[in-house]
Amino acid sequence: MTARARWLAALNWLCHALLAIGLAAPCMTFVSRMGGATEVARAAGLLPEPATYSVLTGIRTLFENGDVAIGAVLLVFSVVFPVSKLIVVRLALQAAARGDAPPALLRAISAASKYSMVDVFVVALLVVASKSMPGGSRVELEWGTYAFGAAALLSTALTASARAAPDARALAAPTA
Repeated sequence: MTARARWLAALNWLCHALLAIGLAAPCMTFVSRMGGATEVARAAGLLPEPATYSVLTGIRTLFENGDVAIGAVLLVFSVVFPVSKLIVVRLALQAAARGDAPPALLRAISAASKYSMVDVFVVALLVVASKSMPGGSRVELEWGTYAFGAAALLSTALTASARAAPDARALAAPTA
């Protein structure tokens, strides 16, 4: 295996780790407020405590609250598609190590790669929407959002890099 192939394989594993962390780590916290009366309202039990969600707990909450359609869309584009994409890239890298052609699915995955950013877009919409919430309520981004975004961007670059070679043998060829 060439240095390039080893480097891409290591980046693929890093991407797997970032994705797992990004899916399970805190992604956003909803903080309800009532303007200047926030502390009194919270002490009186009129406001819920801040609620923190990961991508996975957010999807689960959507399903539990009956929002099955949006929960399913987020599940497919935030979990199933990114994991599948990383598996296809991993298979392409393994094919390269053997000198075989990459999986045919690599081209389709590469073309659809932009959709792995759907939930980062949804988080961005929530943050923008929260700016107009009454009483100063807000959505605070947590570190899991950045891990997920990094995984999405890195996996897109990896997919493009794995696909850029005319065939898998180019990945396995010695570098100069």
